[in-house]
Amino acid sequence: MIKYIMLINYLSMRKWEKKTADERDQARTAAFTDPLTGVKSKHAFAVQENQMEESIAGGNADDFGIIVCDVNGLKKINDTLGHKAGDEYIRSACAMLCEYFKHSPVFRVGGDEFVVLLQGHDYETRHEILSDINSRIEENLMTGSVVASLGMTEYDRENDRSFRDVFKRADELMYTRKMQLKGMGAVTRD
Repeated sequence: MIKYIMLINYLSMRKWEKKTADERDQARTAAFTDPLTGVKSKHAFAVQENQMEESIAGGNADDFGIIVCDVNGLKKINDTLGHKAGDEYIRSACAMLCEYFKHSPVFRVGGDEFVVLLQGHDYETRHEILSDINSRIEENLMTGSVVASLGMTEYDRENDRSFRDVFKRADELMYTRKMQLKGMGAVTRD
């Protein structure tokens, strides 16, 4: 009888441990996944940023690039068509990014802001991909589809002392692109 009770206790404990591990995994997935788009979350980006900072500080960072993306016209869509339409516009922009950057993590870091950490094949073909997606965005201006401003830059081992250095350049290039698109008729908050 004691062996039976011990077996039941053991099995109960294993079941509890599995449930706890499953709940922990679900919580981690929720924390690292943006609920609207399904891409990586702002929290996941913060973790990645810290890892990249450590790699750069340690002198062992691999080559990488960053795309900073801001979706144009979201405020107007939210104000005229409602937030449900705005959410769909964000999902469409995200889908477009994921279509072009298949081998790199995409993070939603703000309401209409995304970051792509270019690596592997996407890094190697970054200029072609950026040219292709920018052509599509310019076509989208004419059709009323998703318009987004993208700024891209690469890690410069000689000059960049932090991930933030690289990010800041990409962010500045995104604002330059936003002004170019505004000149072509894109809706911006400005």
